[in-house]
Amino acid sequence: MPPSQPNPQDDETVDAALADGDEPPLPQEPQAAASSSRLSVRRKSGGRLPPRLELHLAGELDADTAHALREHLAVLAAHSTGGLLVLNLSGITFCDYPGLYTLLSIRRTLPLADIDVQFTRASGVLRATAERAGLTTQLALGSAS
Repeated sequence: MPPSQPNPQDDETVDAALADGDEPPLPQEPQAAASSSRLSVRRKSGGRLPPRLELHLAGELDADTAHALREHLAVLAAHSTGGLLVLNLSGITFCDYPGLYTLLSIRRTLPLADIDVQFTRASGVLRATAERAGLTTQLALGSAS
């Protein structure tokens, strides 16, 4: 799922626009950290085959931030030719049911665009919410890390 050519901004924080209903940035645009953002996404892509993009999510994944995350991933998917998307969930500090169902939607829909999805390092908060909702298996969170 990485951009079609190497991106010099890999490993930078893409933070703005994931709160307050703003539109997510295009993958090529540098973004300054927004102090009002409640969910941040940091990209790390590699030159591997198949293409791999790792996103580190940090902050709150809830009804207010889930839509912006979906939009952000839709933009990434639109610029992708397939590959593997790894979502590192270790930085999630709060997650409600809409946040969980957003992750489930990502897991189910991106493979339709030839993008495999893997969730890694789910935070304790996220894991507990998924267990209460009975979605640990569907989300394929695996064992605690």
